[in-house]
Amino acid sequence: MKKIIILFLLIVNLCYSNSLGLTNTDIIILKKIKSLTNDNFMKYTLMAIAIKESSVGKQLINNVSKDYGLFQANIKSVIRRQKVQDNIYNRNYFAKKLVYDAGFSTANAIVEIDYWRNVHKDNWIKVWASYNTGWKYKSTTGLNYASSVFEIVKKLKYEYNL
Repeated sequence: MKKIIILFLLIVNLCYSNSLGLTNTDIIILKKIKSLTNDNFMKYTLMAIAIKESSVGKQLINNVSKDYGLFQANIKSVIRRQKVQDNIYNRNYFAKKLVYDAGFSTANAIVEIDYWRNVHKDNWIKVWASYNTGWKYKSTTGLNYASSVFEIVKKLKYEYNL
Protein backbone atom coordinates (compact mmCIF):
# COMPACT_ATOMS: atom_id res chain seq x y z
CA MET A 1 0.00 0.00 0.00
CA LYS A 2 2.86 2.39 0.82
CA LYS A 3 4.37 1.81 -2.62
CA ILE A 4 1.08 2.70 -4.31
CA ILE A 5 0.74 5.92 -2.31
CA ILE A 6 4.34 6.94 -3.02
CA LEU A 7 3.91 6.17 -6.72
CA PHE A 8 0.68 8.18 -6.78
CA LEU A 9 2.35 11.16 -5.08
CA LEU A 10 5.28 11.03 -7.52
CA ILE A 11 2.94 11.01 -10.52
CA VAL A 12 0.89 13.89 -9.12
CA ASN A 13 4.06 15.83 -8.39
CA LEU A 14 5.37 15.31 -11.93
CA CYS A 15 2.06 16.34 -13.46
CA TYR A 16 1.86 19.57 -11.51
CA SER A 17 5.49 20.49 -11.00
CA ASN A 18 5.45 23.27 -13.61
CA SER A 19 1.87 23.48 -14.78
CA LEU A 20 2.27 27.10 -15.90
CA GLY A 21 5.39 26.32 -17.92
CA LEU A 22 7.46 28.98 -16.17
CA THR A 23 11.17 29.29 -16.87
CA ASN A 24 13.83 30.27 -14.34
CA THR A 25 13.81 33.77 -15.85
CA ASP A 26 10.03 33.94 -15.44
CA ILE A 27 10.38 33.01 -11.76
CA ILE A 28 12.98 35.78 -11.26
CA ILE A 29 10.68 38.35 -12.90
CA LEU A 30 7.72 37.17 -10.83
CA LYS A 31 9.74 37.43 -7.63
CA LYS A 32 10.66 41.00 -8.59
CA ILE A 33 6.98 41.81 -9.21
CA LYS A 34 6.09 40.21 -5.87
CA SER A 35 8.62 42.39 -4.07
CA LEU A 36 6.97 45.62 -5.24
CA THR A 37 4.22 45.60 -2.62
CA ASN A 38 3.37 44.13 0.77
CA ASP A 39 -0.28 43.74 -0.20
CA ASN A 40 -0.73 39.99 -0.83
CA PHE A 41 -3.73 40.37 -3.12
CA MET A 42 -1.97 43.02 -5.20
CA LYS A 43 1.28 41.06 -5.53
CA TYR A 44 -0.48 37.86 -6.60
CA THR A 45 -2.78 39.79 -8.91
CA LEU A 46 0.17 41.46 -10.65
CA MET A 47 2.04 38.18 -11.00
CA ALA A 48 -1.02 36.35 -12.35
CA ILE A 49 -1.87 39.11 -14.82
CA ALA A 50 1.74 39.20 -16.08
CA ILE A 51 1.50 35.46 -16.74
CA LYS A 52 -1.95 35.59 -18.30
CA GLU A 53 -1.53 38.70 -20.41
CA SER A 54 2.04 38.59 -21.70
CA SER A 55 3.46 35.22 -20.68
CA VAL A 56 5.73 37.14 -18.29
CA GLY A 57 6.96 39.52 -20.97
CA LYS A 58 7.20 37.18 -23.93
CA GLN A 59 4.25 38.81 -25.73
CA LEU A 60 4.40 42.53 -25.05
CA ILE A 61 2.44 43.72 -28.08
CA ASN A 62 -1.11 42.93 -29.15
CA ASN A 63 -1.83 45.09 -32.18
CA VAL A 64 -5.31 43.59 -32.59
CA SER A 65 -6.64 44.69 -29.20
CA LYS A 66 -4.18 47.59 -28.87
CA ASP A 67 -2.86 46.27 -25.54
CA TYR A 68 0.81 46.69 -24.66
CA GLY A 69 3.37 45.84 -22.01
CA LEU A 70 3.91 43.23 -19.35
CA PHE A 71 0.32 43.65 -18.10
CA GLN A 72 -1.24 44.36 -21.53
CA ALA A 73 -2.66 47.80 -20.78
CA ASN A 74 -5.19 49.02 -23.31
CA ILE A 75 -3.79 52.06 -25.07
CA LYS A 76 -7.10 53.97 -24.94
CA SER A 77 -7.20 53.59 -21.15
CA VAL A 78 -3.57 54.68 -20.83
CA ILE A 79 -4.14 57.76 -23.02
CA ARG A 80 -7.20 58.71 -20.97
CA ARG A 81 -5.32 58.18 -17.69
CA GLN A 82 -2.37 60.27 -18.90
CA LYS A 83 -4.78 63.10 -19.82
CA VAL A 84 -3.23 63.66 -23.23
CA GLN A 85 -4.80 64.04 -26.63
CA ASP A 86 -5.71 60.75 -28.29
CA ASN A 87 -3.69 60.90 -31.49
CA ILE A 88 -1.31 58.62 -33.37
CA TYR A 89 1.79 60.28 -31.88
CA ASN A 90 0.63 59.79 -28.26
CA ARG A 91 -0.64 56.27 -28.96
CA ASN A 92 2.75 55.28 -30.40
CA TYR A 93 4.67 57.02 -27.61
CA PHE A 94 2.74 55.38 -24.78
CA ALA A 95 2.60 51.98 -26.50
CA LYS A 96 6.41 52.03 -26.72
CA LYS A 97 6.65 53.25 -23.13
CA LEU A 98 4.49 50.34 -21.95
CA VAL A 99 6.66 47.88 -23.89
CA TYR A 100 10.10 49.23 -22.99
CA ASP A 101 9.58 50.76 -19.53
CA ALA A 102 8.66 48.01 -17.05
CA GLY A 103 8.27 50.57 -14.26
CA PHE A 104 5.71 52.57 -16.26
CA SER A 105 3.89 49.39 -17.27
CA THR A 106 3.75 48.18 -13.67
CA ALA A 107 2.66 51.54 -12.28
CA ASN A 108 -0.08 51.69 -14.90
CA ALA A 109 -1.30 48.20 -13.94
CA ILE A 110 -1.34 49.10 -10.24
CA VAL A 111 -3.38 52.25 -10.92
CA GLU A 112 -5.84 50.23 -13.03
CA ILE A 113 -6.17 47.50 -10.39
CA ASP A 114 -6.56 50.07 -7.60
CA TYR A 115 -9.29 51.82 -9.58
CA TRP A 116 -11.32 48.61 -9.90
CA ARG A 117 -10.47 47.62 -6.34
CA ASN A 118 -12.05 50.86 -5.13
CA VAL A 119 -15.07 50.44 -7.41
CA HIS A 120 -15.68 46.86 -6.27
CA LYS A 121 -14.72 47.40 -2.62
CA ASP A 122 -11.98 44.73 -2.60
CA ASN A 123 -14.08 42.04 -4.29
CA TRP A 124 -11.14 40.52 -6.14
CA ILE A 125 -13.23 38.39 -8.50
CA LYS A 126 -14.90 41.56 -9.77
CA VAL A 127 -11.55 43.40 -9.82
CA TRP A 128 -9.97 40.71 -11.99
CA ALA A 129 -12.99 40.56 -14.29
CA SER A 130 -13.01 44.34 -14.66
CA TYR A 131 -9.28 44.42 -15.43
CA ASN A 132 -10.15 42.52 -18.59
CA THR A 133 -13.68 43.68 -19.44
CA GLY A 134 -14.16 46.98 -17.62
CA TRP A 135 -17.75 47.60 -16.65
CA LYS A 136 -18.80 44.31 -18.30
CA TYR A 137 -17.33 42.36 -15.39
CA LYS A 138 -20.48 40.22 -15.05
CA SER A 139 -20.08 38.92 -18.59
CA THR A 140 -18.98 35.37 -19.32
CA THR A 141 -15.70 36.75 -20.65
CA GLY A 142 -15.09 38.72 -17.46
CA LEU A 143 -15.98 35.85 -15.16
CA ASN A 144 -13.84 33.39 -17.15
CA TYR A 145 -10.92 35.81 -16.97
CA ALA A 146 -11.33 36.19 -13.20
CA SER A 147 -11.53 32.43 -12.79
CA SER A 148 -8.35 32.01 -14.81
CA VAL A 149 -6.51 34.61 -12.71
CA PHE A 150 -7.69 32.85 -9.56
CA GLU A 151 -6.35 29.50 -10.83
CA ILE A 152 -2.98 31.11 -11.61
CA VAL A 153 -2.85 32.69 -8.15
CA LYS A 154 -3.50 29.30 -6.53
CA LYS A 155 -0.73 27.70 -8.58
CA LEU A 156 1.71 30.50 -7.74
CA LYS A 157 1.03 30.09 -4.02
CA TYR A 158 0.79 26.33 -3.67
CA GLU A 159 2.74 24.87 -6.59
CA TYR A 160 5.50 27.45 -7.02
CA ASN A 161 5.58 28.63 -3.39
CA LEU A 162 5.80 32.25 -4.48
